[in-house]
Amino acid sequence: MEVRAQLAQQMFVVEMPENFWFPDVEPVLQALREQFGFEAVVRTCVSEDPITYLLDPIDSFDEILGWIGSHVQACGPWVQVKSWGLSNVLRIPTADGDVYFKALSQASTDPEALPFLFADEPRFLQLTSADRPGEVPAPIAIDERRRWMLLPDLGTPLGAAEDVGLWIDAVRNHARLQLSYAAEPSRLLSYSCADRRLAVLTDELDRLLEPNKLTRHLDPVQFAKLPDRAKQLREAINELAEIGVPETLLHGDLHPRNLAVRDGRVLAFDWTDAALAHPFLDLVTFVEKQSPLSADPRVRDAYLAEWEQYATPTDLRRALTLAEELGTLYQTITYLHLVDHVTGPTQTSLLRGGSTWLEKLLA
Repeated sequence: MEVRAQLAQQMFVVEMPENFWFPDVEPVLQALREQFGFEAVVRTCVSEDPITYLLDPIDSFDEILGWIGSHVQACGPWVQVKSWGLSNVLRIPTADGDVYFKALSQASTDPEALPFLFADEPRFLQLTSADRPGEVPAPIAIDERRRWMLLPDLGTPLGAAEDVGLWIDAVRNHARLQLSYAAEPSRLLSYSCADRRLAVLTDELDRLLEPNKLTRHLDPVQFAKLPDRAKQLREAINELAEIGVPETLLHGDLHPRNLAVRDGRVLAFDWTDAALAHPFLDLVTFVEKQSPLSADPRVRDAYLAEWEQYATPTDLRRALTLAEELGTLYQTITYLHLVDHVTGPTQTSLLRGGSTWLEKLLA
């Protein structure tokens, strides 16, 4: 695959694998450095066909690097790892290991509406890591105004782990973190979690019945299914609410590549979708085909066992079945929200993701 990068009036072309995803800019910048001998950073991606980046000189990051340098001392060259409409990520080597800088995008929005990214991740992690030491990543530093943060290297992705015990620990510890906030919904809201409880999800469901950026891609047969499907989903929401599992902390994007393992401990990162919602909705992203252990019954049962103070095992299994269905709705609504705040290749990528969830919802 040909990938293009433009700096001023110069255009450079490098080869990337066919499955290359445009936000992962590190290999492109490495190829430019090795093949053409210059350093640059990605300002933005302007096209996916072909993938085309606009570059800036590295001194355009001087303000960021100055802030990083006030908190950690680098012992080698920093690298831009990721850049797209949601975030910008750098990796900085230090004597104590790599640290990661993350800047969240800040799109303007109606102050009465949900924020662009559901949670202010730097603020959320600073507060929850103080509440629950060792249970979420603790930032080295944050700049709340600019929504910048520095995080330590959290280890290797859980998706690469072959020990089912690690997967069991991951879901058990996540459930315990969720349970620890079950009696404190107002605290989660004050920590910047969006209110996406089942009552709110019912209202959000109405968006799917209106013309929008996702439904306009449906064929007439699919579109005609929406009213009946919405009725079924409302019934599922009511049934799930009646089971009695409390609504509490939701990660919102808990897939196995957003969990990392270091020294036998599993931590979830990338909390930009954190919300106050039904906790079981996190399992819809956690379980995936490419990670067979995520669907292991022992992993599921370990998660459900943590909630037995609220319902019988039979009711908990029913709640999880309902949450799998409603989690698909939840993800569809998440993508529908995000695509309204971005443009270009980022929007195109999110539209693909949202369309996948919507098609699954209507299947």
